[in-house]
Amino acid sequence: MSTSKDPTGGILDAAARKLRLPFGVPDFVDRIVSGSVDEAGRRTVQVLITTWDLAEGGPFAAQAISAGGMAKSVEIVYDNLIGPIFGPLLKRLGADDVTKRAGLCATQLVGVGVVRYVARADPIRSMTPEELADAIAPTLQRYLIGDIS
Repeated sequence: MSTSKDPTGGILDAAARKLRLPFGVPDFVDRIVSGSVDEAGRRTVQVLITTWDLAEGGPFAAQAISAGGMAKSVEIVYDNLIGPIFGPLLKRLGADDVTKRAGLCATQLVGVGVVRYVARADPIRSMTPEELADAIAPTLQRYLIGDIS
């Protein structure tokens, strides 16, 4: 099993490598849960979009042009967001119905990723990470800890 080192000298976990995160998933979760729980959705969107922008589309761009195509890209990103990222994040936030919430969160971010990095469709492609966070964070925040009944 190959490993990559994160910028702080630690070993990146498999999900971090597949999602092109420059830090391990536990560090990502720590970044999101630090501060007000009311801003967790915004921090999640901003960190992921900023990171993927720096990686020129991250897992979407790299996988979309591979032999597996876009369907494989979506599957990899979705699977690596649900269990490894949103599972621990939702548990740390004290959320109920973790499986359903994780699926909703991943679906939201995969959709944005496909439009921004694969289809490269405006206005999503040209929005800044802050603009996307402003637009998407309220929905993601509801998926993280709000009413989903």
